Amino acid sequence: MSVTSGDHDLVVYSAGAVAPPLEKAVRIFEERLGVRCDTVVGKPSSHLSTIGSTKVGDVISCGAEYILDEADDRGLTIKESRRSLGYRRSAIIVPTENPARIASLGDLCRENVRIGIATDGCLKGVWDDVASKAGLTDEIRKNITDHADACGSLMALINLKKVDAVFGWNAFKFIWPYTCEAIELPPDLQVFRSTVVAIVSHTKNIALSEKLIDFLTSDEGKKIYSEFGWFHKI
Repeated sequence: MSVTSGDHDLVVYSAGAVAPPLEKAVRIFEERLGVRCDTVVGKPSSHLSTIGSTKVGDVISCGAEYILDEADDRGLTIKESRRSLGYRRSAIIVPTENPARIASLGDLCRENVRIGIATDGCLKGVWDDVASKAGLTDEIRKNITDHADACGSLMALINLKKVDAVFGWNAFKFIWPYTCEAIELPPDLQVFRSTVVAIVSHTKNIALSEKLIDFLTSDEGKKIYSEFGWFHKI
């Protein structure tokens, strides 16, 4: 991935599945302040690699705190700048019309049910967390047929009908409303993760980066994220 600051005032990196509300908020921010932002959407691991090699970037947003823990350890972000943009809760994601008739976590234990999981990105390990809470680890593991390295490739498994269900986030039904449905989990089985934003340590415009984060975490910014399925109190 080649990224340069060019004529843009800010370069904003975003993980794919958290990009829709961020992009909407950034457009409002640009119009209001008369600035230009280049929003680069992709896998978090690719973003960290790009920032490390090019030393270009101002703000980064990802769907789990542990990703920016790694960025902090690598000196790629300013730790004190980190803010939460809201939370997503785990859910079972199925194709529209739910052909396998999945209605609960127990249904994922049935014979011939095909399950997809993420092995990287914001959903890494979520299947384990949920299955362990329910005491169904062995039963669910035997039906895991496909791995994905990010939310986009996880949803591709749904879109291509390669699996009957994936472990995802409630917000997916707002981001991909025409291709998936969300089966809610009982409160005691849900997993929550924070969508986080931080300033890149190589920023050339820390003041404007701070203003963007202030806007994203304002009441107006929270409202935008709420429209896409995020929530701000657990």
